Amino acid sequence: MTVTPRLSLPLLAAGQAQKHVTHNDALVRLDALIHLVVDSRSQSAPPGSPSELSAYIVPADGTGIFAGRAGQLALFEDGGWIFLTPRVGWQAWIADEAEHTLWTGTEWRRASPLSGLGAEKWGVNATADDSNRLVVSSEASLFNHAGGDHRLKLNKANAGATASVLFQSNWSGRAEFGLAGDDDFRVKVSPDGAAWHDALAIDRAGGGVALPGSPWAAGQNLLINGDIQINQRGFAGGALAAGAYGFDRWKAGASGANLSLSGFTVSLNTGAILQPVEPAAWGISSFAGMTLAVSVEGLSGGDLSVRVGSQSGTISAGAGRRFVALTPAPGDSGPLAVSLAPVAGAVSFARVKLEIGRIATHWSPRPIGAEQQLCRRYHWRPGGTVLIDAYQAAGAAARQTLPLPVPMRTTPTVSYGISQDINVQGSDRGIVASSPEWAQAYVTAQALGRVRAAFDTIAFDAEL
Repeated sequence: MTVTPRLSLPLLAAGQAQKHVTHNDALVRLDALIHLVVDSRSQSAPPGSPSELSAYIVPADGTGIFAGRAGQLALFEDGGWIFLTPRVGWQAWIADEAEHTLWTGTEWRRASPLSGLGAEKWGVNATADDSNRLVVSSEASLFNHAGGDHRLKLNKANAGATASVLFQSNWSGRAEFGLAGDDDFRVKVSPDGAAWHDALAIDRAGGGVALPGSPWAAGQNLLINGDIQINQRGFAGGALAAGAYGFDRWKAGASGANLSLSGFTVSLNTGAILQPVEPAAWGISSFAGMTLAVSVEGLSGGDLSVRVGSQSGTISAGAGRRFVALTPAPGDSGPLAVSLAPVAGAVSFARVKLEIGRIATHWSPRPIGAEQQLCRRYHWRPGGTVLIDAYQAAGAAARQTLPLPVPMRTTPTVSYGISQDINVQGSDRGIVASSPEWAQAYVTAQALGRVRAAFDTIAFDAEL
């Protein structure tokens, strides 16, 4: 044996000449290794002017004479560098980190965080990595007070980042609570770790609580015909001219629109569709300054540009209910135009909703009869024929009162067709609305006898 088994110190041989050289070499090695202090473990290149005290742990990216020596000890002795392979348990003080480290057999790891710099990674009965820098594998963990309060703090970089607590089953997420992607507090659940559903959301501004996954707790939809199932005009899809209404309560924007409907899914190919929303219809004086959430289901094909009054935002494509929250400006008083347009290319979505608050809730349809009544406040097509058939003197008129199904927004304009008229004085027959609640059909006889007029394709319109 020519060296010691632990520190590889040179041993004197029997009859060796110049024993002092070997002895001094061993002393120098001992001087370096006992109470070992290295300058750094992150400096990749050796210093330009080393001294007899220079010592380094070579990093993985070592260069020059340090290349290929990752993890080894580099000691400057007698004007040159020597390299030692550490044994498990060797310890060193890292001067530029002010930390005590030890060699585990695979890496130099902090023995304990003695300074304010702390440890880069820390594993308790487990191995930490770059993503999970603190890892604890145990039956329980305890964070105790130091005589008073104790608070656990999770801090994120910005509103779009996440600070949350995630619960996993066999490494697959099942529940999460915290600030996930915005600054509202949320509780989410998942059946598979991929699809997530909001169970509870708390508005950061006012503390309002929403239960997005519970239909019974859904917020009221301020849009009428949000699922676009009522179609009194019989719009078959395709192009709509600017400002023209197609499906009930939805009209084309300033550049027109091209859209179609399949089941509950709207495909908006070009242009924009919008709905003017009357605050008074919902018992509200003005939407100005009131945060509103606009949401759709199953947005595909691209993002959706949303405008609420003078404010605009974007709903990102994705599965489930997607939304954006906007706050109308002080000048956004009176009816509020809510418009939807593709950011680029055609998009598809379903069940549009506008509700008060920063958080979108579950879709909850109104009964179809209630939705039809809301639509008829703005537009009503009764269908069928209104027939006046009477015996009148010449120049006398026969009249029929037509009650409207709901009080309309204002006294409506009336359009109609005439499928039959008999003994009518000129064109003196028609339908006129006298108030938001009543209309009247009339016909004037040209001569004594039977007078008859049949009105069809009748429409009462009080749209905004």
